[in-house]
Amino acid sequence: MIGGILAILIALWYYRTAEARHLPGFQWAAGGAIAYYVPNFLWSLLVAKPMMNQLHAQNATGMASLLGFSSVFVGAAVAVLVYFLVLRRTSTPESN
Repeated sequence: MIGGILAILIALWYYRTAEARHLPGFQWAAGGAIAYYVPNFLWSLLVAKPMMNQLHAQNATGMASLLGFSSVFVGAAVAVLVYFLVLRRTSTPESN
């Protein structure tokens, strides 16, 4: 639930920035959602799930629940990184 709300907020953030820079807003909003969900999914599948299985075997459920939310933070960090490295540096159509 938290991840979905954060994805919507990131897409809205990308959309509003793109519209202010006279870029296609919906395309950038979709790009923001992709920039969030791809690393989120990969981290969850490749890192968090195997580590959670080990923690559950050790009965460290508190740590496993924190690790479950780590994919949300990784996705958000990558989306912010893409925002600053790509969207903010994209030239507007008037400047071409």
